[in-house]
Amino acid sequence: MRKKVLMILLFSLLFFIHSIETDAAFKFYVGDREVSSATSLMVVNSYILIPVEVLEEYLAAEVECDLDAGKIAITFPTITINMQVGEAKVLVNGVEQIMDVAPHDIDGHIMVPLRFFADLLGLRIIYDNKIPALILGLTDVVADWIAAGSEDASGIQLPDFLDPNQSQTLGTPVLKDIVFMGGPRSRVFIDIEGYVAYESFLLTNPDRMVIDLKGVELAQSLPVQEINDVIVQRIRCDRFDAKTIRIVFDLNKTTNYEINRWPDGGLEVEFNYQIGAIGYYRDAEQRPRIWFEANEQPTFQYQPLPSPMRLIIDFQDSTLLGGARELQVKDHPLRGIRINQNTPSVTRMVLDLDGPMIPVAVEEVNGRYEIIFFEGTQEEYEAKLALEQPQVTIPEVPTPGDRMISGDKPLTGRVIVVDPGHGGSDPGTISSFRGVFEKEIVLAIGLKFGQLLEDAGAIVFYTRNDDRYISLFDRAKLAEMVNADLLISIHANSYEGVAARGIETLYNPLYLDNFRLAQSIQSELIAQVGAVNRGVRPRTELVVLNNVSMPAVLVEIGFLSHQEEEALLIDSEYQQQIAIGLLNGVIIFFAQYR
Repeated sequence: MRKKVLMILLFSLLFFIHSIETDAAFKFYVGDREVSSATSLMVVNSYILIPVEVLEEYLAAEVECDLDAGKIAITFPTITINMQVGEAKVLVNGVEQIMDVAPHDIDGHIMVPLRFFADLLGLRIIYDNKIPALILGLTDVVADWIAAGSEDASGIQLPDFLDPNQSQTLGTPVLKDIVFMGGPRSRVFIDIEGYVAYESFLLTNPDRMVIDLKGVELAQSLPVQEINDVIVQRIRCDRFDAKTIRIVFDLNKTTNYEINRWPDGGLEVEFNYQIGAIGYYRDAEQRPRIWFEANEQPTFQYQPLPSPMRLIIDFQDSTLLGGARELQVKDHPLRGIRINQNTPSVTRMVLDLDGPMIPVAVEEVNGRYEIIFFEGTQEEYEAKLALEQPQVTIPEVPTPGDRMISGDKPLTGRVIVVDPGHGGSDPGTISSFRGVFEKEIVLAIGLKFGQLLEDAGAIVFYTRNDDRYISLFDRAKLAEMVNADLLISIHANSYEGVAARGIETLYNPLYLDNFRLAQSIQSELIAQVGAVNRGVRPRTELVVLNNVSMPAVLVEIGFLSHQEEEALLIDSEYQQQIAIGLLNGVIIFFAQYR
């Protein structure tokens, strides 16, 4: 009989001292000079911040800080930058721009975003895994300018972006091209050299999305692009006024969107998934099905509500075409379906019910998507599945004899399977920056996580603890054989672009405890490492989550396709912070739900 957790407060305090910042453990160089600073680098939302004095000591800037007011003035030979702690807006020679992350005040030390200054100065950020070190690479011209010092730069030939005769702002961005990349979300890449501030908004009659690029020059006249995509009809670009380039997307229907920066410059636009007609029927097995037309399957979350009985289904990153509508069904327990645009990024479907009903699977049938429902509660569905499971004799789980299990630890007796994804002949994602293998990153994190679990009293089994191939079915089978309390599968993410970043946790929505575990782990991971929160996402097709009877999740701990996030993921200290976040999530789950 496994022992249950009664008290975790003392142990939790050791791990719950979180902040949105995480100290980076690697060295930092400006050119060939190693930076020596009393304050470590810091990571906020996957962006690296450096002490502002680094700009003064290593890039020959003049820096003035008013700590009481939180104001920072940074002066280069031809430019003055004014910042405010806690605000992403910044003035560059009086022109407002927007940074991805605001400056921070950490115990009287002002931290500023490295990427912002690298883009303005035309410098590259490089990560050397052998040292390991983060390197701000210098051009010959900038290196000469720094060597001359900021007080006497008259003898230095400044590059165009620093020459006041060429530009009124430091690093004037240039719009080079607009590339339609397509896909289910009609992705568009705006190729911009340098850092750019922008504003975006939607217009109707006719439907359009507009992006105004501030302080940008056009490298060449860009022709109108006739796209005729599901979402985008055409793309137009022209000068709006002396300081603004306007890009107009003519749309088939007004739809929300996301705009992300690429690390080496440029913006990526992704429009919402499109949801069209909906309908209802019972299949040959008399299972209720709601079908909907969409250009691709969006993720969704659902929640039952009482008094009156309803089921809420929220489709994420989606736009409802044709406006709100209702569908009268009158097929017990379903009385009717209502669907509307709940927020700009969420399409909400409401099922009016006379009895409980939950979604259990999604299928693509004849070009449309169908949600299959079970008539009953989550608990009734789980009981049904349990009866259908083959009766297998499960061996007694041995307690490792080389260590004592203390009864006062928060995970005493809990059996947890740690599943580092991929392995052996299956490398998983391979980053395009340094050729890093996903299988190596997740194994390192999995072993650190397993050690923390053991320190907390758990009995840990690994699907692999070295570089070998294990099939997805064997991973699930191991968890069943050892009668595990939890299965945690660890993976790293990838995306065909380079803008996506952050952590997300996937779960099978057939079981409520899967969702609870996913929520606990996701929230604790974000609190621990300060990464972009991509939320929890239901997935019904993942073998490792579908073939186990215990709560199970698959955690995507970051994007190897994002250059800065890749640099973090290969850092041992950052990996340890991820392991701590995973541990905290497990402890929270058992404390609240078991």
